[in-house]
Amino acid sequence: MMLTKLSLKNIKKSIKDYSIYFFTLVVAVAIFYIFNSLDAQESVMVMSESKHQLIGVIMQILGYVSIFISIVLGFLIIYTNNFLIKRRKKEFGLYLTLGMPKRKVSAVLVIETLLVGLVSLGIGLVLGIFASQFLSIVTANLFEANMGKFIFIFSQAALIKTLIYFGIIFVLVMLFNVISINKYKLIDLLNASKKNEKIKIKSKFSILVVFFLSIALLMYAYDKLFSGVLLEFNIEILYMLITGALGTLLLFFSFSGFFLKMVQFNKKMYYKNLNMFVLKQVNNKANTTVFSTTIICLMLLLTIGILAGSISLITAVNSSINDCNRMDISIAKSINNGPDKKNTEKLVDVSDIAKRDYIKDYLKEYVVYNVYDNQNVLQSDLLDVQAIIEAFGQNANFGTSFDIMLESDYNKIMDMYGLSDKKVDLTPNEYILTADIDAYSKYYEKAYSEEKKAITLGDNYLLPATDKLVKMSFKNSAGMSNGGTLIVDDSLVQYLNAYQGVLIANYINTDDKEKIEEAFIDKIRSESLGAYSYSTKLEMQEANVTTKAIVIFVGMYIGIVLAISSANILAIGQLSESSDNKDRYKVLRQLGADKKMINKALFIQIAVAFVIPLVVAIFHAYFGLSELNGIIEFFGNIDLTQSILLTAIAIIIMYGGYFVATYLCSKNIIKE
Repeated sequence: MMLTKLSLKNIKKSIKDYSIYFFTLVVAVAIFYIFNSLDAQESVMVMSESKHQLIGVIMQILGYVSIFISIVLGFLIIYTNNFLIKRRKKEFGLYLTLGMPKRKVSAVLVIETLLVGLVSLGIGLVLGIFASQFLSIVTANLFEANMGKFIFIFSQAALIKTLIYFGIIFVLVMLFNVISINKYKLIDLLNASKKNEKIKIKSKFSILVVFFLSIALLMYAYDKLFSGVLLEFNIEILYMLITGALGTLLLFFSFSGFFLKMVQFNKKMYYKNLNMFVLKQVNNKANTTVFSTTIICLMLLLTIGILAGSISLITAVNSSINDCNRMDISIAKSINNGPDKKNTEKLVDVSDIAKRDYIKDYLKEYVVYNVYDNQNVLQSDLLDVQAIIEAFGQNANFGTSFDIMLESDYNKIMDMYGLSDKKVDLTPNEYILTADIDAYSKYYEKAYSEEKKAITLGDNYLLPATDKLVKMSFKNSAGMSNGGTLIVDDSLVQYLNAYQGVLIANYINTDDKEKIEEAFIDKIRSESLGAYSYSTKLEMQEANVTTKAIVIFVGMYIGIVLAISSANILAIGQLSESSDNKDRYKVLRQLGADKKMINKALFIQIAVAFVIPLVVAIFHAYFGLSELNGIIEFFGNIDLTQSILLTAIAIIIMYGGYFVATYLCSKNIIKE
């Protein structure tokens, strides 16, 4: 009972120290519950069976992600708790001096951890339960489900999972506290506040060597990045990541000393106000905070990459899904023109399906066409080859033949799409090039529109009929799929080889297209088609929902937790430093520095600690995402600037909140 009263008194006395720790715990619990309550969202929504199955898949993924998140949060809470112990070493030393045994000191810490954990767990769960109601709106919009009317949602599974995971974390924290207290000697506890940092780097030469070494490592990492290792996905990615991380570590290690030496050359700035004191403070922490600052920077880099990449991918998928699925279904079957043609004569051709009597029961309109090629007409004939080599390296593949379509088939498809204005009238000496993958289109542009490159089919010499590419897709797909299709005059069919037959169609008008689609596909399967493939608009839309759902839930889940974790580590580090520097600020007051000057010095010191890793992370993220853009743009055109801007706003809100809280708490510490 006495220990409980002492624990409550200590918590009340140290409430300012516990504020950031408590806030982080509450937010962590709330986020954990929110993203694990998705199972309760689907129970109040009217949606198809496939979408119910999709939510099950997402819950499975979130389950694995939650294990990773719980490990991150476990380390975060232990790290934060370590600051609180360090802050109170002298207090624990006094307990031991007054005769309290270590086991009782440990018991006080256990009770404090338990009480703070229970309160934060309770508040976090309440906050998470109410905040998860907004997730219902997001889920309903994402899955295009009908909620009918608002119903308060509670997930028992998410509650139990949160209690178990955080229960384990708090037990580990308690064990860590007990071990920490037992390993300290009384003299260490009483003199903890008198121990200072040891500065290792002092010479200008050492600072310069480390600084230029960091620049060299970062340049090597960026060279690997710009050489296209993300696309090749080989062992060089590991080299890039290792050298990039090591370069960032050495950059932070040398930055404070390098920056200090640079400012010292400007005597007016160096001796202005308390700049000398602030610079020394930043420099003195270089050795002990460099590793944590690097970890924070890499976590922020990962956060920006995940959030900005998620937004970019969602934008790309959303912008392309309708353009890539203008018809309800497309069926493709290879055409056998080889020596085994007799063995496939009994198989039904795609064009035969259109002749069946049952077709009118399912399809409102359709077009059947062949896809041709000519091995003498290669993509390299029209691509800007040099630009591709510069972007993707010498291993880039651009020697495949073009898909070719006849003018009459193309015009039929345009009529079906309702795009009669895009129909063409070609001569035997003209062609047009269509493509909808931006990663290809931009490399066709120069050769096609500027150089007017010609192709040869038989004895015919063909020039572009227009000066612009036609952005068009001819089959259903989850993303842009037309890497280049030539449209030529029908009279040139004698020079072409038909290798695939395709049927594209729209279903009859009905409110239940899923039922029509299921029946039609069952009918097609009953035919002797042999090897064929099909894709439908409904499937692609569902794939789009799948992609968006996984990206939104997993991306936001990991991104938010990493952002909070990095900001919390920085905040705790600065609070710990403020606690260590109380005597130094006391000396400043005794030397005549007023309150305003001291607060400004503190503000600048904390701002430098928060801003530097963020700036380096944004710098790395911009170039990394620019290269990643080359992969994402296969899904469609994206606006990288918008993605980074939205991500920056989100991080500034979370990161800025911790910065303000850290500054206010630090002011209270140095006032003591």
